[in-house]
Amino acid sequence: MPGSTSSSRLLRAVFSVSLLTSSFERLTAVASGPTSGPAYSAPLTSEAPMNVLMIVVDDLRPPVSALQPTPNIDRLKAAGVSFSRAYTQIATCSPSRTSALTGLRPDKTHVWSIGPYFRTTMGRRKGLSTVTLPQLFKENGYNTTGSGKVFHPGSSSGSEYKSEGGGDMPYSWSIPYFFCDQFYNGTVQSTAAQGYPNGSGCVQSDECLACLEAEGAITDKKAKPAWSAPACPDDCLPDGLVATNVVAELEYAATHESARPFFIAAGMKRPHLGWFAPDTSYAKYPNGSVELAAHRTPPSGMPKLAFGDNGEMVAMDDIPVDDSSGYPLVVDWKQHELRMAYYSSVDFMDKSVGRVLDAMDVHGLWDSTVVVLWGDHGYHLGEQGIWCKSTNFEAGTRVPLVVATPDTASNGMGGTTSGALVELLDIYPTLVDLASLGSEAPTNLQGRSLRPLLESEAAPAGLGAGKPRSRREIDRAFSTAAYSQFARTSSNTLSDDDGIIGSVLPHAMMGLSVRTDEWRYTEWVHDWANRLDNGTVEKELYSHVGDPSGGDDPQDGAASSIDDFEFENLAGDPRYAVQEGELRKLLRAGPWGPWWFFHANDAENGAGFPLELTGATPIETAVGA
Repeated sequence: MPGSTSSSRLLRAVFSVSLLTSSFERLTAVASGPTSGPAYSAPLTSEAPMNVLMIVVDDLRPPVSALQPTPNIDRLKAAGVSFSRAYTQIATCSPSRTSALTGLRPDKTHVWSIGPYFRTTMGRRKGLSTVTLPQLFKENGYNTTGSGKVFHPGSSSGSEYKSEGGGDMPYSWSIPYFFCDQFYNGTVQSTAAQGYPNGSGCVQSDECLACLEAEGAITDKKAKPAWSAPACPDDCLPDGLVATNVVAELEYAATHESARPFFIAAGMKRPHLGWFAPDTSYAKYPNGSVELAAHRTPPSGMPKLAFGDNGEMVAMDDIPVDDSSGYPLVVDWKQHELRMAYYSSVDFMDKSVGRVLDAMDVHGLWDSTVVVLWGDHGYHLGEQGIWCKSTNFEAGTRVPLVVATPDTASNGMGGTTSGALVELLDIYPTLVDLASLGSEAPTNLQGRSLRPLLESEAAPAGLGAGKPRSRREIDRAFSTAAYSQFARTSSNTLSDDDGIIGSVLPHAMMGLSVRTDEWRYTEWVHDWANRLDNGTVEKELYSHVGDPSGGDDPQDGAASSIDDFEFENLAGDPRYAVQEGELRKLLRAGPWGPWWFFHANDAENGAGFPLELTGATPIETAVGA
């Protein structure tokens, strides 16, 4: 891997000054304030509309190891509520982000893979009329700005280019989007860096390019190193560049009334592959200090469909694979190195988040701003033999989620953890609720506001207000299940029952998964578009009894909640027939219930489906004792 140069370390402090200046120039160049929507200008007081800072992190699993400290994200947790059991709708970048930012499940956006753009896949009428989360704020007088990877870049968010641009412009943002991603060869990925007409976003300075080349961090365009540890300044890499831009945006908003109220979105690239981070982050993980997953082989009885094929990882350079088991498993000796690299890139991302939070401190914005941090999906680091997201397992679907408001810092909720089963779909209605924009929100949002879980435990609104209740009772009253899905197909022409897109390849499979308090149940449905005739072909049942991410004292990111569960498929085991039967009903009562109830050619169709669930339905009723 790359070495170091003595001169490159001296550059760290120099680049941030010029980049900060260029960020200010970008902000002032767009005149003052939003380019559309009603003009709004107000003093920064408690009576003003609530500002929003949204931080999105790529491929970040919950902190399930003591070796993955995130001291800056912990600062945010101390001011807000952490959700130890938050789940993505689909464990891959673009579909997950599209779902969260539209408030709609993948079967409504028609986006199940990277590439398609929801405003196209939903059909002209529905696509153009869909209002995204930042777009709603923009249309209600907010100055909305985006930096880094918020929407998935390229064609997935409306660009004519495959990998750069898009960002759902001009719908979602008040000023040109600050694109900033990274190619596997170490160069940044933006319409500005690629020199496209009217390009915007990050560009590596000549000094950065020289430093990265000297460190071996910029390689041939066809190279795909899994990691790199250059001794170069933070602002030579995407997360540093994004942090610098967002710091400038916060300063501009704090000092210019025309830029308030604001909705500022920051998208961090790491810890997405390849794991590029400064050498200072890698220095925290010396050789031999990183443990491996306890269960590094596929679960016993697992259908092959459930296995993420490790395609992203094995496509990287120098990844030795043992396929003697029938699965492409990364060899153990390499896994130590890869885990070290993942944790190092998490450290760099967390440092970049810290710079953004520092700007919140400097400008006194905490009393007027809601801050939310979320990950687009989880990531397997060898659990179940998997090195990727792209699964319905806990490691793939569970995500970090933190919400901090001016109230959580004073109502006793700061630093607490909720074990409620929540989804990324809930972010949109939550921010709308906290900003008092509920009357303006689309009526078809499929999530729920998390506001009751952010209020005093003695009187959560809508959950038995005024009755003293335990954290556990509140969490259980809020929700009984979370739902995820994943497509195993080479085509993205899957369609829900709106019938817009058409059928899919005959071999396509859709995995539908429900996570309850103590169980995960998944069914793989053959040929999603023709499921009526094909039905379920594979089932999975995994116990989470005793999982510390829930329980009476939920622990945010407890290590054993990822590695000590889901290593034995219990589906079909007569000892768990009752639980499997009840979970099957619950799956059909979920977001895919209408199809099963009205169309499925199922012998059990007369067994009282769909099961009607409300926020107060006891989990024992829904899933069995």
